[in-house]
Amino acid sequence: MRGFLPLFIFCLFSIGANALQISVDSGSFKNEDNTYLEAYIRVLGSSVEFATLEEGSPLKTASVDMIITISKDGKIASYEKFKLSSPESRTKIDFLDVKRFAVEPGAYLLKLEAIDINNPENKLELEKYVSVADFSLDVDLSDILLSAKVTQSDVSNPMAKNGLYMEPLTYGVVAEDLDVINIYAEVYLDSQDDNLLFLKYSMMEGFVNEGGKEIMKKVKKLSPESYQPILLQLPVKKIISGNYHVKLEIINKSKSVLVSRSADFTRENREFDQEYWLSYNEEEDYSFVNDLTLGEVDYGLRATSPVVFEPKKSLLDYIIKDAPIRAKKKFLFSIWKDKHPNDTEYHYQQYLTIAKAVDLEYNNNVGFGFETDRGYIFLRYGKPNSVLTIDQEPDAFPYEIWYYNKVEETTQTNVRFIFYNKSLVAKDYKLLHSTCRGETVNPAWEIELYGRGLDVQEERNLDSVQSGDGWNRRARQYFNEY
Repeated sequence: MRGFLPLFIFCLFSIGANALQISVDSGSFKNEDNTYLEAYIRVLGSSVEFATLEEGSPLKTASVDMIITISKDGKIASYEKFKLSSPESRTKIDFLDVKRFAVEPGAYLLKLEAIDINNPENKLELEKYVSVADFSLDVDLSDILLSAKVTQSDVSNPMAKNGLYMEPLTYGVVAEDLDVINIYAEVYLDSQDDNLLFLKYSMMEGFVNEGGKEIMKKVKKLSPESYQPILLQLPVKKIISGNYHVKLEIINKSKSVLVSRSADFTRENREFDQEYWLSYNEEEDYSFVNDLTLGEVDYGLRATSPVVFEPKKSLLDYIIKDAPIRAKKKFLFSIWKDKHPNDTEYHYQQYLTIAKAVDLEYNNNVGFGFETDRGYIFLRYGKPNSVLTIDQEPDAFPYEIWYYNKVEETTQTNVRFIFYNKSLVAKDYKLLHSTCRGETVNPAWEIELYGRGLDVQEERNLDSVQSGDGWNRRARQYFNEY
């Protein structure tokens, strides 16, 4: 089970806020002789508009219309259209649901389309590949559900299973306030013999596809029951921020592995990070970073910043500003070692070549070119599929629209960014608005873009989020259709 990359979300209706944010994860399970897929959905309350229930009431609620489609080879295997609403609340809160789809074993494409009912312009589309196991072995395991919160539940709740209410991790992140990670899985035994079986559960460095060494393990004896729901815990208090995965293995008394499942997660632990990174032995082998000067290390760290995501992004800012050179070297090396375990130096040097070119292309004499908004987005998400540059539109500041067919980091399609040059200084383009999760979302971006027009200046005082249809104002059309 693979979660989406972690993104930290703040209030929607302010410049720099984020658009509709929905965490979706999935897992496959067995029910009698049938297989089914579970889709775990969490709407981040900070990313939707909460509306007052009735005049004078302090209680508010939010709702999102959703369509989930499960398809294989272009053919729809299952789908559901539904409305997900938050509980009544005085503040913005997350709200969750789980949907279950009876599907045959195999690989599928899960697509989610969502619209904020109180703000129809706030939309989200995302896709992810999911798989449903066939559970054909005499000894088998379900997929793994990693949970932040587990409580007993005696009531009917879609998030409850076997008497346990479980909240999946948001974007697969184990947050700073958690000291343990909760692991749920189901054991299926078709054979009723008396052979001893054990469940080994481990925490491993790196995501599943990255490999990595085992950093802790425990073993539990299994009973002979044909169906066994299992809830386990592993400590994470002394685990530094980074990517990890949990591995479950059923083994026999000869220690042969009969079946194995894994699930990725990201740990966020900034307080422990600083203690950890400052305690490194200077004699450790940091490979190619050993001979770098302080200036070269700082340049490499700052150039690497666009491709570092939370939780390491905040730590990187600290490392650049306050850490000694030995910690800077180790951190730079670890970032690229995590990204490319093989030929690490080669990949770093290839990236640095691109970063230097971006530095030259977008340098505006204020900072490095890769620290400008356009340079940062270029390195973070790659070269856009197309760019539209407009510098002669009446009343508008010069602007550019960047279009991406797909952004892998957020699993979004049809992603757009609009930059504008309010200062009119060469290359001084700022990110004005985007449809990319985790990046600047500005509902009033047209008001900012057409700020040179007198009528737009008047509209600023009316809390409008769109400019008028002034002569030849085409930015909205370009942004939506280009």
